Amino acid sequence: MEVLMNTVKKNKGGYLKVSNKKMSVPAPSGYHWMMDRGRYFLMEGDYKPHPQAVEKAEFKLVSHEN
Repeated sequence: MEVLMNTVKKNKGGYLKVSNKKMSVPAPSGYHWMMDRGRYFLMEGDYKPHPQAVEKAEFKLVSHEN
């Protein structure tokens, strides 16, 4: 089985293809994003500028690859 670079294995044997496209996502109302070691986490409380807080989390888009 050949595994392509930039793919993530799905439980049912399929793959997700990682795109170069990105999307910024605001946190739900009453929460804000925190970034730690390159990963995003949700924290309770509205966004206010402070260390590691970000207004929007940026994610890579993926698609199914058959």
